[in-house]
Amino acid sequence: MYRQNFPEDPGMHNMADAGSSTRVTYRKNPNFIERIGSSLAGIVVGIALIGVSCYLTFWNEGRAVQTARSLEEGLKSVVTLGSAEVVFEENNGKLVHLSGPLQTDKFLFDDTYNVAVHAVKLRRSVDMFQWVEEERKREVNEGSQTREETTYSYSTEWKSELVRSSSFYNPNGHHNPESMRVSSQQQTAPDPHVGSFFLSSGLTGSITNYRKLNPQEKPKDVSVKLLDGVFYHSQDPMHPEVGDLRVTFEYAGRSGKESAKLGPPDVVSIVAKQQGHSLVHYQTNAGDSLEILYIGDLSAEEIFAKEQSQNAMLTWALRGAGWLLMFIGFSCMTSIVNTLVDWLPIVREIVNFGMATLNFSLSLSLSLSVIALGWIRYRPLLGVTILALAATPFVLSHLRRNKKKNRTA
Repeated sequence: MYRQNFPEDPGMHNMADAGSSTRVTYRKNPNFIERIGSSLAGIVVGIALIGVSCYLTFWNEGRAVQTARSLEEGLKSVVTLGSAEVVFEENNGKLVHLSGPLQTDKFLFDDTYNVAVHAVKLRRSVDMFQWVEEERKREVNEGSQTREETTYSYSTEWKSELVRSSSFYNPNGHHNPESMRVSSQQQTAPDPHVGSFFLSSGLTGSITNYRKLNPQEKPKDVSVKLLDGVFYHSQDPMHPEVGDLRVTFEYAGRSGKESAKLGPPDVVSIVAKQQGHSLVHYQTNAGDSLEILYIGDLSAEEIFAKEQSQNAMLTWALRGAGWLLMFIGFSCMTSIVNTLVDWLPIVREIVNFGMATLNFSLSLSLSLSVIALGWIRYRPLLGVTILALAATPFVLSHLRRNKKKNRTA
């Protein structure tokens, strides 16, 4: 459960002799009346899930259209600057596009480990070698009751978060420290800029191209070991003990003059509003705020194409989430049918399959209907088309029933 596969990393090994413990519990199996009660409660839960799904799906369509329109508006109005070195007053308040190397005026440094880097961000990550608990469950139906066997096993590994050993099923011999002597942290340069333009906090936050830093200078604390660019608070990094620390550094937004160690500064492309010597968020008439940064030398058209692509992926992801919630909701509502026949093996399988098919069809049709209603508000022609597609299964089913009636008559 907690294991990570780093066989060559010091200390990343499992302790096979750590032992395990098993807990056995029993619970009474619900009778028919109790199962019916649970199914009735499931109807309420199902209705709530369907309501949440409808809201999420409808909201997502409005968000998608608003974002698409904001990006279209931005692409039409953006002004590409010929140079980032000169600030022209006539562009104040306008949406501008520029590219250039990142610059910062000061180094970021960590005195504790004698680390310094010319970058926009410096991140220190701390892991502690700790005990972790893995839980495995096995259930056995014994007629009127169910026996549940829970096996707890223990191993050691590097973890970035503190593992509370006091909550272990068997804490004896598996004790972790209650705190870390060194904490993780991140530093951000106060003055990142491209040419003569200073970046807002929003643009700075978009700089996430982290790379591992390989320090060569040993820290002031002689008890700390430096091995392959990683600092260890350990007597033996190759055989760590519980409570030992491992510290790594990463940087993002390489800046300043070209360095033999890090290489040339990162080139970024930005779309934002010019406000004096600052680049800040731009509010569109469509309703969205534009404040975009990408690593690399990209044209305005390429930036907006990437944003449209991300908008499409997010839209489909939320549509999928909305449909899944709706499917679960219908499954909860129809679970009472499965409960009524679950004592008949063959019938139960047929009914379960039929209910799953029905729930799939209902959730798909209702999702398409909600999507269509959302689009009718913004783009009526497309919305009506989607609504027609959603109604097609019901129309076909109605026509088939009428045809059978006519043949019988």
